[in-house]
Amino acid sequence: MRGDEAMLRAPMVSATQQTSRIRQRKARREGTVRKRYERAHGTPKFPVHLPGYDPSAPDAPKTATQSTAAQTDAKK
Repeated sequence: MRGDEAMLRAPMVSATQQTSRIRQRKARREGTVRKRYERAHGTPKFPVHLPGYDPSAPDAPKTATQSTAAQTDAKK
């Protein structure tokens, strides 16, 4: 009788593969309301330069005018 046979289950995967998939699923689901809100309304404002920022410090990022001047000096 074919109608009485039990349904076959999907083959088992390794615990690592299963854990990885669960973590990926949770990461996708985490913060969906916040992510949707930020996509619609933009991210919150934050200060670009913190108090005490020194643009002339040696480790300060170069501005566009400084980088083009350095490139023209290097070409000469």
